[in-house]
Amino acid sequence: MNKRVTLKLTDGSLQTGFAVVLQMGDEGSTAAVELSGRLPAAPKLQALYHQWQAAYRNLGLPSRIEMSRAGFATNVSLVGDCDQLAQQLRQAFNQWLQADDFRPVQDKLLERLQPADIVRFMLQTSEESVQRLPWHLWTICDRYPNLEIALSAPTYEKLTAPADKQREKVRILAVLGHSQGLDIEIDKALLNRLPEAEITFLVEPTRQALDEQLWAPAGWDILFFAGHSATESTGAKSPTSASVDPCLSAGHLYINPTETLTIPQLKNALKKALSRGLKIAIFNSCDGLGLAQSLSDLQISQILVMRELVPDAIAHSFLKSFLEAFSRGESFYLAVREAREKLQAQEEKFPCAAWLPTIYQNPAEPAPTWSALLGRSDVAPSASIPLSPSAVVPQPRTAVMAPWPRLLMVHGLVVAMLLLVRSLGLFQGWELKAFDVLMRSRPAERPDPRLVIITVTDADIKAQDPEDRRGSLGDGDLAKVLSRLDEMQPRIIGLDIYRDFPARENQPALAQDLANKENLFVVCKSRDSEANSDDISPPPEVPGNRVGFSDYVSDPDGRIRRQLLTLTPEPASSCASEYGLSTLLALAYLSEEGVEIGVSDEGDLQVGELALAQLTPNDGGYVGVDAGGRQLLLNYRSLARPEKIAETITLGEFLNGEIAADVMRDRIVLIGTTATGFRDQWFTPYSPVAGETKGVFMQAQMVSHLISAVLDERPLLASWPDWAESLWIIAWAGVGSLLIVTLGRDRHHFLSKLALGLIMGEIALFGLCWLLLAKDHRWVPWVPAAIAPIAVAASTLPTNRFLAATHTDSP
Repeated sequence: MNKRVTLKLTDGSLQTGFAVVLQMGDEGSTAAVELSGRLPAAPKLQALYHQWQAAYRNLGLPSRIEMSRAGFATNVSLVGDCDQLAQQLRQAFNQWLQADDFRPVQDKLLERLQPADIVRFMLQTSEESVQRLPWHLWTICDRYPNLEIALSAPTYEKLTAPADKQREKVRILAVLGHSQGLDIEIDKALLNRLPEAEITFLVEPTRQALDEQLWAPAGWDILFFAGHSATESTGAKSPTSASVDPCLSAGHLYINPTETLTIPQLKNALKKALSRGLKIAIFNSCDGLGLAQSLSDLQISQILVMRELVPDAIAHSFLKSFLEAFSRGESFYLAVREAREKLQAQEEKFPCAAWLPTIYQNPAEPAPTWSALLGRSDVAPSASIPLSPSAVVPQPRTAVMAPWPRLLMVHGLVVAMLLLVRSLGLFQGWELKAFDVLMRSRPAERPDPRLVIITVTDADIKAQDPEDRRGSLGDGDLAKVLSRLDEMQPRIIGLDIYRDFPARENQPALAQDLANKENLFVVCKSRDSEANSDDISPPPEVPGNRVGFSDYVSDPDGRIRRQLLTLTPEPASSCASEYGLSTLLALAYLSEEGVEIGVSDEGDLQVGELALAQLTPNDGGYVGVDAGGRQLLLNYRSLARPEKIAETITLGEFLNGEIAADVMRDRIVLIGTTATGFRDQWFTPYSPVAGETKGVFMQAQMVSHLISAVLDERPLLASWPDWAESLWIIAWAGVGSLLIVTLGRDRHHFLSKLALGLIMGEIALFGLCWLLLAKDHRWVPWVPAAIAPIAVAASTLPTNRFLAATHTDSP
């Protein structure tokens, strides 16, 4: 159901509290529920918001944020302050909404809304301090995935709509204003990708040029602005002045380096554009709440702004995701929510990025869709009817067809059947096993010299003080390990052992090391509600930027063939890390090597010159696999066993001083458990010959995978596009047809020659698949390509007349 909810805050302020009115009902009908309540005074909430805002702005303007080579803010304390204040603000905000006088309002929402409902939620208030609060962090939003909260003015009216007419294209006026320090060309490129859109670009226009376009008789559907803008009044000068920030003057759009405009200065032109059909205004620019408030006076239907200073990269990422979702048919609200939530993946680099996008809604107007802008009804596309297997099985005929048409028919039917069966995922299990065979058959490689692994064995556990040991490694021994590693100067340390408890009181040095050792990274385990898997907290002393999850993604047969780089943790999970431990270790090492790390224009993780294009559900032999988060095909280092990835030292050898300092210096040191009794072993493509692999070696394989791809140019595994894989299968079906044609002349030795030809073809196919994987690092379909020539040949054998008619005997 589509629902409409309005929450009105009247008669008050954060200093005195608010009277509250809740209205609920189905979209397009009058409210079926109206309920009153009250929110108490919350002066501390307003003060806390201002503290967060100051911390956020202290991070620096987007074009001036000082970044390290890894792409993270160099001033870690500023980022930490911002994140800490954001968390405090979130807690205080939700505590405010739990007030006794407001609880009936929240309970009514929970009573009347279902998790599957599509909800347009409007917050009506004139208080700017309330509008700036992070309403998207209300716990209600976590419960309802199809709910997005918009702001609206307390007074509004419905515009007189122009006569409906169907357009061939959505008309967009794109104003690319003053862009000093910004990359406006990316905004332009993203708009140009829109389907069924006619876009007029005004690049740094004069006021007169902009005014004339708004008066255009044909009218506009969307007004888009990218460039510098602001809300706060600071008496700022032109953005060309080096002494003044371009995003800090009141309610201005910087349309070119010398001219600024306020919305009232465009009032007449905008009113005319509204009368001719303007529905949406998008301001992909800084601090746009003041712009939205000014536009709301003109009663525009939908306004999309950024509530604070917005980094250039975040503006591009949001615009890309929003345009993709909105143009494919999502409602305006859900498109904004989807694009906003995707920004969370970048919050380690750009704190609170998901707080920025904000909708400002005229409650009297419906939320538009892309189809509605074109003047078409929103009709869901008819579902395609799957081809049933009986439709492609050759049916018996009473008459014998001519040889060549029959051969072509058999070839086509076999290919159609194979492609259908493959698309249903029925070959996936076989293709995964074939992939494993090819992986194990690759030429041997050397272990990675950049890694060293310290293992905690059964003997090491027995040697520990039972009073001190918790899990596999006691606090005292861990403190000794870290102390000795300090002397040996490794570059990075990864502790692949769960510690969901603090250091003992008699180990203050260990607590200090966990809290302050910048090159030490630890693990936690994410919660997975669907798999009924519990979370495991990280060590309480370690800050979040040095915590990585230990989760892996396995295939239906339990084997790990993919590497999970990042994920979005569940809100209730105590493991809040978005990056895997192996990802953090690799990125930290590469950062020390001077490799720049960021996000590509396509939204992939960019490491130096290498874009880590994430796995899609149908890559290689997969069909509809869960490709959530960022995943890569794991290109294991080709060794006899995955455990041979790096030099391995036992805990006892290390603590007994049997290891020289040079062994550890400037390397990545991984510490993990190999003792029996700890459930940390995994199946891999090597398991049929090497058994299960302990988790610490899996982490080492994944760290080596990323580092080798960047520093050694060791290619990532990839697959062909679907059309190329289909052609590959068609070509190998053609091998069967070719054998029938070339061998059909010799009817006496046909079967033996056909069998020999098929065997040679299968050997050649295996060789090509091996060569493509070993040398070109391409995973291509082996199983359906192997079946294709055999199936074509077998389909012709029952008809001897066909074989006889294919060729004329020689005299």
